[in-house]
Amino acid sequence: MKPVNSDHPNRGEPADIFHAVESLNSQLRVIEKFVARRFDEISMEINATAQQVDMAEDGIVRRFQEILEVLSAISYKGDGKSAANSGVELEAIIEDTEDAANRILDAADRIVEYVSNDHEKDWDNPKTRDDLRERIRNDIQEILLACTFQDLTGQRIRNTLNNLHDIENRISSAFERLGIQVRPEQAVIEERVGKASNQDEIDALLREMNGGSKS
Repeated sequence: MKPVNSDHPNRGEPADIFHAVESLNSQLRVIEKFVARRFDEISMEINATAQQVDMAEDGIVRRFQEILEVLSAISYKGDGKSAANSGVELEAIIEDTEDAANRILDAADRIVEYVSNDHEKDWDNPKTRDDLRERIRNDIQEILLACTFQDLTGQRIRNTLNNLHDIENRISSAFERLGIQVRPEQAVIEERVGKASNQDEIDALLREMNGGSKS
């Protein structure tokens, strides 16, 4: 066995080794404090970011709730007797218009029947002639009464348009709070206007119908 050489150049003194260990331990404690402090800072940043996200999420939820509340004013529900709901109001206007149109057409059909050849003998008889005149007078009165629906529907249409304008403004305001700019493209607007029937087209259709009835 070879003797141990205590003067080996790679072997340090115990005091030097102890000093090196203490120095390393001190450095590790500094690193530990730094890492702990950074973890605390990161944790605070994450917490603050999470709170901001929650606040932003709450704001988005509130904006969408406002939009849904506004959209609920357009949905078709209710009895149609109140102007508070635009969808119901439009449905009621359509129903009133259809009812008035049916009353006018039915009365006109009866008048046409009264003056047809089927009642030629009734017109020759004084008693039945007076009865036919009274029926025609009643049907004309029915037509005039049915035409009064325009006054009511005109008011309801104006109220509905005002409600729709208010809805449009509220929706646009809600989107603007979300940072969304709602600007319809000019081409889309022109396309919609082009699809709308103008008065010339309506007049041409009426002329075509009148020409067909004469033939």
